[in-house]
Amino acid sequence: MWNKIKNYKKSYLIINVILSLLLVFFVVNLFVLKHTSYKFLILATALPTLLLILLFGYERKSRRFKYELIFYVFAYCALFLMVTYMIGLFIGFNRNVYKLNSSNLIHNIIPYFILIVVSEVLRYQISRKGDGSPLSHVLVTAVLICVDLTMFLTTYDLNTGDGQIKYTCAVIMPSLFKNIVLLYFTKNGGLYPSLVYRLLLDLKLVVLPIFPAFGLYCDCIVYTILPVLMGFIIRFHLQQFKNKDEQVNIKGATLYNYLIYFGLFAVVLTINVLVSCSFKYNMIAIGSGSMQPKINKGDAVVYEKFDGKNMPKLGQVLVFHKDDRTVVHRIIEVIDISDTEKIYYTKGDNNDTPDGYPILTKDILGVVKTRVRYIGIPSVILGELIK
Repeated sequence: MWNKIKNYKKSYLIINVILSLLLVFFVVNLFVLKHTSYKFLILATALPTLLLILLFGYERKSRRFKYELIFYVFAYCALFLMVTYMIGLFIGFNRNVYKLNSSNLIHNIIPYFILIVVSEVLRYQISRKGDGSPLSHVLVTAVLICVDLTMFLTTYDLNTGDGQIKYTCAVIMPSLFKNIVLLYFTKNGGLYPSLVYRLLLDLKLVVLPIFPAFGLYCDCIVYTILPVLMGFIIRFHLQQFKNKDEQVNIKGATLYNYLIYFGLFAVVLTINVLVSCSFKYNMIAIGSGSMQPKINKGDAVVYEKFDGKNMPKLGQVLVFHKDDRTVVHRIIEVIDISDTEKIYYTKGDNNDTPDGYPILTKDILGVVKTRVRYIGIPSVILGELIK
């Protein structure tokens, strides 16, 4: 008995050492080396995963709630995608920078798919072999968060406060909560529930041609809350199974439900692709009181993107770039240069003097259509804390 306990402790020690070294390696890469290629990430994740399999073997035994978790994760992910894309019919869409062609398949879709599979195998190995060591769970979660951070390291300019805010909102916060919840899925359902989640919600970043134009702030809220909410709901379902004398078996109905959800999602996606010409709205949080009382600090405004054709008019509230900042001020003067070129001068409603600089059409992002009270407050607070 004592020898068995000693062997367990030795196994945990080896696992924790491997994960600690891997975490240090990723942290050094994030701050110093800054390699972000799929090849690098796959190798950096696959090598320790293979080492763990060679040392401790690969666990094939099914978890008790494997099929239930696969079903619920698939159902809620599919439902989420359907709802968000239906909302996109009203708020508009943004095009994906990745195209559905052979080049994207080779350079992005297949490598990202491999990275997801390797990452989930690593999470699964640790959830089984390090099941008695909370430190192992913390370390593997930190490692997989670092993988996400590395993937998007060059997406934002981290030398600016604005880039740091965007990186925090779009990458760090969603990755943190996602990986915590996925560990719970893996511990209770094995490899496949987390794999289903990531193939539906992560792989879509390089597969789907359009995305609902929620804006950065709303995306941050949605993708941070989604895994937590899903985790609590699924935990409630599993608790009901645990409280019953006999576990409910839904394997027979799983394929049928998969087909229903997949078919509904395919219909919604087809509709969205057909109407994807209407990429016209976006949202931004207001970080100052220069437009009070019409628009207050902490509000968010929905603006129609400028297409170069419908020129903004005197009195409208303009959204434009100025010195790496996004400004929302009212047009007080328009100077006609040509049919397609005008010069605009603006002023904040609450400011005593005009802005004092010209805005060219190339600087214009759009024209404000409406405001939504208060929902920009968390974004404003986060920005002020970082500054």
